[in-house]
Amino acid sequence: MILFRFLIIAFNVAAITFLVYQLLQVIQQDIKPSKRLLDLTTGILLLGVPVAMIFRIIPFSMVYFLIYPVVVYLFVYFIKANK
Repeated sequence: MILFRFLIIAFNVAAITFLVYQLLQVIQQDIKPSKRLLDLTTGILLLGVPVAMIFRIIPFSMVYFLIYPVVVYLFVYFIKANK
C-alpha cells in the first residue's frame, strides 16, 4: 500500500509539472484572449484533479490512472493544434 501511494504521488507530481509547463506555453503564445482563457481554465481544472487526489477529495482508483493521462494528452494536443 505504501508503494502504491508513492507511485500515485510521483505520478501526480509529474502530471502537475507537465501541466504547469503547458500552461506557461499557452500564456506565451500569441492567440485570441478568449481562446487563451478557455485553455487556461481547462488547464487549471486539470491541475485541480491531482491536488484533489492528494487531499483525498477524490478517492484513489485505477480509473484515474487510465483516464487522466488520456485527458492530459488531449488537452496538450488541442493546445498544439490550435497554434
